[in-house]
Amino acid sequence: MDMNDTQIKGQLHDQIRLEEIRLLYGGSLFSFTAAIIISFIIFAILLGHVESESNLKIWLAIILVVMFVRSIDCYLFSKASKQEQQKTSWRTRFFLGTGIAGACWGLLPWLGYSPSSDYFSFIIVCQIGVIAGSLSTLSYRWETLALFLLPSSLLLVARLIAENQNFSNPTSIVLSVFIFFSLFAGKRIFNNTQQNIRLRIEADNREHAIELMHQKQALHRQNTPLAIIEFDLELGIEEWNPAAEKIFGYSHDEAIGENIMRLILPRDNEADQLSTQILNHEPIIGRVIENKTKSDAVIFCEWFITPLTDDKYNIVGIAAMALDITEKKQNDLLILKAKEEAEKANQAKSDFLSSMSHELRTPLNAILGFTQLLKYEKQLTDKQQSHIKEISAAGNLLLELVNQILDLARIEKGHLQLSMEKVTLADIFTECRSMITPLAVQNNLTLDIPTDTPGYVIADYMRLKQVMLNILSNAIKYNVKNGTVSLQLMEKENNIIRICIIDTGEGISKELLSEIFQPFNRLNAACNIEGTGIGLSISKQLIEMMDGTIGVSSTVNEGSEFWIELTGSLKASSHLTNEKQADLTNNLAYQHVNSSHNILVAEDNPTNQNLIINQLETLGYTADLVSNGQEALNLMVNNDYQLLITDCNMPLIDGYKLAKTIRNKGNNQLPIIALTADAFPEKKIKCIDAGMTDHMTKPVSLETLKDTLEKYLN
Repeated sequence: MDMNDTQIKGQLHDQIRLEEIRLLYGGSLFSFTAAIIISFIIFAILLGHVESESNLKIWLAIILVVMFVRSIDCYLFSKASKQEQQKTSWRTRFFLGTGIAGACWGLLPWLGYSPSSDYFSFIIVCQIGVIAGSLSTLSYRWETLALFLLPSSLLLVARLIAENQNFSNPTSIVLSVFIFFSLFAGKRIFNNTQQNIRLRIEADNREHAIELMHQKQALHRQNTPLAIIEFDLELGIEEWNPAAEKIFGYSHDEAIGENIMRLILPRDNEADQLSTQILNHEPIIGRVIENKTKSDAVIFCEWFITPLTDDKYNIVGIAAMALDITEKKQNDLLILKAKEEAEKANQAKSDFLSSMSHELRTPLNAILGFTQLLKYEKQLTDKQQSHIKEISAAGNLLLELVNQILDLARIEKGHLQLSMEKVTLADIFTECRSMITPLAVQNNLTLDIPTDTPGYVIADYMRLKQVMLNILSNAIKYNVKNGTVSLQLMEKENNIIRICIIDTGEGISKELLSEIFQPFNRLNAACNIEGTGIGLSISKQLIEMMDGTIGVSSTVNEGSEFWIELTGSLKASSHLTNEKQADLTNNLAYQHVNSSHNILVAEDNPTNQNLIINQLETLGYTADLVSNGQEALNLMVNNDYQLLITDCNMPLIDGYKLAKTIRNKGNNQLPIIALTADAFPEKKIKCIDAGMTDHMTKPVSLETLKDTLEKYLN
């Protein structure tokens, strides 16, 4: 039994108790009047025939006083509030008064005793009559019956037993039987009365609940924003609430009796379809339907329609509710349009980045490629070599900026792929120190980067190196003269390794720390230090993609500490070294080896043509050169090439179509290497789908070109 059932039963019990006490007090006025009249009749008849007239007068006085006091109690009860009437004290007072009244009537055979058997028999008859009469007025509580009947009857029986007359014993027996059956009958009357009270209260409660429900329904119909409509099987409207008036514009009188389909549906075909569905008793739940108003305005409503059935489940009508969602529909259309525009803008951004990648990488390919070739020209003076070095540095900086923007675009589109592995800390620290040392020397800074550190972290080697180089270069660029940059390690709980990069720079204020990882936000924009302001944003996203965290703490005029946390261990382990290719100047003399490999290059840009041919010659290879895919196909008819390097965007036949044509002719052995300025991952996928073997992104370094040639030619 739940709390609600218990509460309902408690309320019903209280109602029954209140009804009982009300019925007891309510019936007392009649019984008191009857008792007073009977008392006077008995007094008048017995006067002059009793053993003691003074005792009879005492009895009459007692009866009158008790009746008077109880009448006052009844009057006070009738004036009390419902809440006051529920108090237990009223029940106690009534029960006490009933017991006293019963005892008073029981005293009649004693105080009104007559030696005459006729008059004494009269007393017995009166006594029994009073007892029998009390059954009807006191039956609402079993306790009141017992309290009145027992003292009145038992005192009579006691008086009979005290008499020595001959009829006393049989009469006593009969009276005892009468008392027993009176109590039994009183119990049955009480049970029936209780059942009647309960049934009547429950019926009243149900009637009240139904009335309240009807009131609530009426109130709901009046105030709900839903149009509540009922119509018969002929689709004639029978109910039309104020919300329906407001939504559709028709008043209650105008709508009643009209066909609902013709009234509010703008198209006949939809009305016929909906009518068929409704008349087939198919419920409609949450269906959005185009409707019309009295003024022929088009609105959209969400409908809920269900058939109404009788006790035998026969359809007797249709109930419907409608909600005007025109504004929501318009908002949805605006949101959808905004989404489409946002997608178009995002696609335009991606197209712009792709175009920028191609347009910037194409000239960068020539700048960096020829600069790298010039480094190996022995006839150049030191001054010329210095100029070449500056050109190379500027070109690499521009390439770095392009790469950062493209990295940001890849991360936003979810196209950046990571290769998670155990990265040995000693290896990555050594490489970072080697790459950052020239910049530190140039700025007169001291580097403290340990290279003999044991342990590893779980990360993508290249991307972790990218993040560390970005933070280290910032620590150098924003440092003070003769400052220091140091790297420290610590192992935290749960196998978390923290890499700390600490500088002695000017520091960052607390107000700006929260903005430091936002893209394109250069906190030192006023200074002349180069940068895009997206390096730290990319670093944060890369570290989070590696399931790590990155953060910063800083004090103005003291320095900053950037930290990276990744899963790993500082325990000594076998080296998992990524063997890096040494610098070309240290391991390669680029001797011309007069390679016998036949290589074909398809490139339409004259500058890039000149570059790739010179790069191949530097590496010891020769190649045939064409300007488009059609020329490449023409040459391949009479020549057996071991490798094809092709640009993707060329006139007549581009690189994609060239590769497909070669594969469709059955040549699946020829390595076809794409050489393109498009750096997006989807471009590489497009190249592979077209039948190409591999993909190189401009600008192509001699190292990358050398590795690719050796991979597919040797």
